[in-house]
Formats: sequence, C-alpha cells, structure tokens
Amino acid sequence: MKKRRGVLLAVGLALLALAGCGAQVSSNGSPGSPAPQSASSAGSTATGREAPNLSIKTLDGEEFNLKDKRGEVVALYFMAGWCGSCIPEARAWSELYPEYRDKGLELLVVSADPNDTPQTIERFRRAGEIRELPWAIDEAGGFTRALGVRALDSTIIFGRDGEVVYRDAVPTDERTLRREIEEAL
Repeated sequence: MKKRRGVLLAVGLALLALAGCGAQVSSNGSPGSPAPQSASSAGSTATGREAPNLSIKTLDGEEFNLKDKRGEVVALYFMAGWCGSCIPEARAWSELYPEYRDKGLELLVVSADPNDTPQTIERFRRAGEIRELPWAIDEAGGFTRALGVRALDSTIIFGRDGEVVYRDAVPTDERTLRREIEEAL
C-alpha cells in the first residue's frame, strides 16, 4: 500500500511538472495556469498585423526595438529558465540562428518569467546544450503582454515588412521553424 501511494505521488508530481512547462503567462508576466493559444486569440500580433513599437533590453545591455528591425525577419521565442519543454525549441533556434543570421534573420529569446536572472538563463542554456543566442528577460512583463503572448514555448515571426507571418504557442520543431524562416526571408 505504501509503495502504491509513493508511485501515485511520484506520477502526480511528474504530471504537475509537465503541465507547468506549458504554462500560461499571467497578466503580470509570471507563469500561471496551462492554456493553449491560437493565432486568432493572439491579440495585437495576430498573423498579418504589424509589429508594435516595443523595446526590451537584452542581457548584453543592448536595446532591442521591433520597429528598428524593419527590413529584417524577426523571430521572438518566449520561454522560462525552468521550462524543460522549452529546451528543444531553444536548441533548434541555436542551430538555425547562425545559419540564417547573415541572410537577414534577427532573433531574440525572451524569458517571460520576471524571476529569471542571467544566471538562470545560463543554467538553462548549459542544461540544454544551447549555443549563445540573444536573450532578454521581460522583468516587468510588458513586452510579453503587449505582444499577446500567453504561453511559454511561443514563437512569433515578423516578416521584413514588420507584419506577423507566423505565430504559435506550442513547442515547435526545427523543420517547421526552418520552413517558416525560409518563407519569410
């Protein structure tokens, strides 16, 4: 009986941990309850909408402004340092970004968890064997909210004209990301 309770407890904890990785981002920018997001519920950045005039400071201290990136294809990937399901897509971006950077791709990986720190991001990067990428932490949650992002593992790709050409709120494989980048370029 005790063994069975222990197994049930372990399974329950594992399910809770997995559910947390697909967590919804709450209105204050911190992780909340799981919820899917479709392009039709994406708010101000549904497919076909223009990039808003938003800025966020990168971990390198640079200002990343969406309006300034017009003429480039811009990919934003939203994750959190504790999100295990975010590792495969971050790893895919670390393979794709060096390949497409010189062809006009701008990438920013944004931690939607205001509790993340540069050290948290570094641990995430090392755990996932992820190359150096441009990172930012949305400490106040405003960047994430303004883009209508409500779930971790979300990706938004803006075309050279500044309009959203791709948006998802689920883990995305490298093949899909490559196809979307090539179509946008």
